[in-house]
Amino acid sequence: MDIGLFLTFFAFCFGLVVGSFFNVLIWRLPRNESIASPGSHCPACNRPIRWFENMPLLSFILLRARCPGCKAPISWRYPAVELLTALLMTGIWLFFRDGIHSWNEWALFVLRASSLVVLIPLSAIDIKHYILPDSITIPGIAAAILAAFIPRDIPLLMALRDCGLGLLTGGGMLLLVGLIGSWIFKKEAMGMGDVKLMAFLGAFWGWEIALMGIIFASFVGAAAGGVMLLFRKLGPDHRIPFGPFLAAGTVAAVFAGKTIAGAYFGLMERVIRF
Repeated sequence: MDIGLFLTFFAFCFGLVVGSFFNVLIWRLPRNESIASPGSHCPACNRPIRWFENMPLLSFILLRARCPGCKAPISWRYPAVELLTALLMTGIWLFFRDGIHSWNEWALFVLRASSLVVLIPLSAIDIKHYILPDSITIPGIAAAILAAFIPRDIPLLMALRDCGLGLLTGGGMLLLVGLIGSWIFKKEAMGMGDVKLMAFLGAFWGWEIALMGIIFASFVGAAAGGVMLLFRKLGPDHRIPFGPFLAAGTVAAVFAGKTIAGAYFGLMERVIRF
C-alpha cells in the first residue's frame, strides 16, 4: 500500500478512536465526572460496555443503536461525533501533510491538529449545556504557548509575539464585543467561555485566523439565528450558543481564511494608500 494512502487511512481510523473518547468528554465534563473512571457504561442501566461493544461506528450498527442490556436507545450523537472527528482529522492531514518534513514540524502539526479536532466536543457541550469547559480551553492556551517554543523557520521571539497577538486579538475582541453588548442590552452578551475559546484558537493560529474566524462565525451565527427565529426553534430563554459558530468559523478560516484575509487586508492597504 502506498505510504500516503496508508497515512490517510490511519488518520481516519485514529479520528474514529479520538471521536469515541470525545463522546466520553461530552457526557462527563458537564457533569463534573472523572473521564478516567469508571469505565464506559450505559447511562440508563450502568451496565459496563465491553470492548467489542465499544468499537467506533461499528458497535452502533451491530447493536442496532440499542444497549445490549436494557435495550435503551443509543443516541445518534455517538456515531456522528466519531465520524465527524474522523473526517476532520483526515482533512487536516491532507491539508497540512506536504509541509511536514521534520520532527519539529510533526510536533507542531500534532498540537495544531489537536486544537481543531477538540472543537468538536467543545461545540457539542456548548449546544447542550451552554458552557465551554475551562478544563479544555485553559490547557489549550498553555499548549499554544508551548507550541511557540517548537523550532521553526521563524525566530522564537517572533513566534511568541504571534502567539500573544493572536491570543489578545481572539480573546480581546470578543471581550470588547461582550462588554459593549452588555452595556447596550443591560445583560450578559458574551460568555467568558467564548472569550477563552478564541484566546486559545488565536494563540495557536495567529491574529489573522482569529479575526477571520470571528467574522465568519458572526455571519453564520446571525443567519442561523434568523432561521431559528423564523421557525421558532429557539429555546425558552432565546439563547444561541456561539461556541459552535466560532469553532466552525475558525476551521473555515484555517482552511481558506489566509487566502481571503490576505486579499482583504491587501485591498484595505491599497485603499488607504490611495
